[in-house]
Amino acid sequence: MNFTKMHGAGNDFVVINTGNTKRDWTKLAITICDRHRGIGADSLLLLLPSKKADFTMRTFDADGSEAETCGNGLRCLARYALEKGVVRPDTKEISIETLTRIVRVKFEERNGEVIKFWANMGLPEFGAENIPVNIKAGKGKVADTQSMINYTVTVDKMVLELNLVSMGNPHAVYFCQDSVAEFPLSRIGSLVENLPIFPTRINFEIARVLSRQ
Repeated sequence: MNFTKMHGAGNDFVVINTGNTKRDWTKLAITICDRHRGIGADSLLLLLPSKKADFTMRTFDADGSEAETCGNGLRCLARYALEKGVVRPDTKEISIETLTRIVRVKFEERNGEVIKFWANMGLPEFGAENIPVNIKAGKGKVADTQSMINYTVTVDKMVLELNLVSMGNPHAVYFCQDSVAEFPLSRIGSLVENLPIFPTRINFEIARVLSRQ
């Protein structure tokens, strides 16, 4: 099996052009992404044919679960397609089908060389149904299910006000008052990710506003 190892902003992938090959991709992702006994990666990216776009991307994370989409993965797959001749060398923009939406990726050139790949992830979606969020499974109070901002959850005795959004895949953003480096991300992150209110799990990010200027 031929593969290419790539990364976008440190988010690393094993990329495979599958054609119409049928395999147990979940099992392969677990094996191939293992950093001790496999190649090692955050995710396995698959390039497949598409009837709606230039091609399809499927993303299987290291635990074998399939992700809806991945911004860094889209940029890597676009570069892969260009360098491997999947698209013409004079291509300026391509469309990639994911599980949730079709994403357009633009190629930025400088002096005749492609130096950047820009993925247009589309508009953010804030509604509970679109993220998705199972309100009935949680204890937080929701004033407006169309804007899941400042939704309160308690995780391991820590109260968090989460800002929930979908960019084709679900995200929960928590704004820290203190240093981001001091936040117990490795402990709290997986607990938030697997809360029952998130039927497809969720990507958990933390941030701190340093200045409003």
